[in-house]
Amino acid sequence: MENFSKICIVGLGLMGGSMGLGLKQKGFRGQIIGYDLSNESMLDAKTLGAIDVIAENMEQAVADAQLVVIAVPIGYYVQVLKEVSFHIREGTIITDVGSVKSYVSKIAKAYLPENISFVGGHPMAGSEKDGIKAANPFLYENAYYFLTPAADTAKGDIQKLENVVKMLGAYPVVISCEEHDQIVSQISHLPHFVAVVLVNMVTQNYGISYLPFVGGGFRDTTRIASGNPAMWKDIFFFNRDKLLQGIVNLEESVTELKEMIINDQEEAVLEYLKNAKLIRDSIPRHGQGYMAPLYEIIVSVEDRPGVLGELTQLVGANHINIKEIEILHSRQEEQGAVRLAFETCSDQKRALEILKDSGFSLTFCKDKE
Repeated sequence: MENFSKICIVGLGLMGGSMGLGLKQKGFRGQIIGYDLSNESMLDAKTLGAIDVIAENMEQAVADAQLVVIAVPIGYYVQVLKEVSFHIREGTIITDVGSVKSYVSKIAKAYLPENISFVGGHPMAGSEKDGIKAANPFLYENAYYFLTPAADTAKGDIQKLENVVKMLGAYPVVISCEEHDQIVSQISHLPHFVAVVLVNMVTQNYGISYLPFVGGGFRDTTRIASGNPAMWKDIFFFNRDKLLQGIVNLEESVTELKEMIINDQEEAVLEYLKNAKLIRDSIPRHGQGYMAPLYEIIVSVEDRPGVLGELTQLVGANHINIKEIEILHSRQEEQGAVRLAFETCSDQKRALEILKDSGFSLTFCKDKE
């Protein structure tokens, strides 16, 4: 990626820190300048190797940067964009990593000079942990990364950002702000809303203490409720209209299922459950049309300690990159299965030959997904 020699990251938390670490890990040879209101975060980012230079102020941070990445909570965007606008140079590209795009596009247009190209960005990656100490160079790998340019954004600017996304190991998806906000309201923002409601509801215990009995199902369903509360408060309000429509749809669906149970409609409830299972089981591992197909094999393995390590070490030792690995449900008796997915057909074929020669049993081979 030679499009940029100087990148500035404003906001050195989980997302900004992980971007810096990811670029460095992937071999970015340019300079990464970091700026954050927290001196401690900047020092930690420098120590971890996420940035090369600590900026003392916004002017120093963005003055010579060719790309500026805003990685602060959305509630601070107006403040940041106002300050950036005084110091940014003509021709600089600005992007962000926020999970709401229509609002961000509107304020970017309001506060940035016309000679500055703003292209909204949103990596579908994250963690319940936050802060620079939670940063991970592999956070963006194999994630969808939405880019939401304006209608008049130069194609070259979009291509430059796509190159950055690909360097991070993510998959760029170029869509409109409106499309983006509708998609994430349903697959991200509404699920977080539901998880938060469930957790708060279970503490209203009506004389019974539920938490000591919480198991894997409840933990899995509500895991995302551990996300940063301040960040999610901003998301709920800045994507308010689409989230509220999703809540209305949810209320209608809850009422529908509730009425089936009230009216003893066992067959209808069974069909409702079957339909949910069918849909959930058929969710594609990769979005058709957005992500390049992977090439996969499924290998039978003996159920014993160390076998997974042997499998991956054998493939890795031959310089073959495994893009995905999945332990499938164990079959009866002493056999299990592991699904390996590769980026190219040639990697798939080489892995297949190596594993066969080493005594592993192939059970399934799929060219594309």
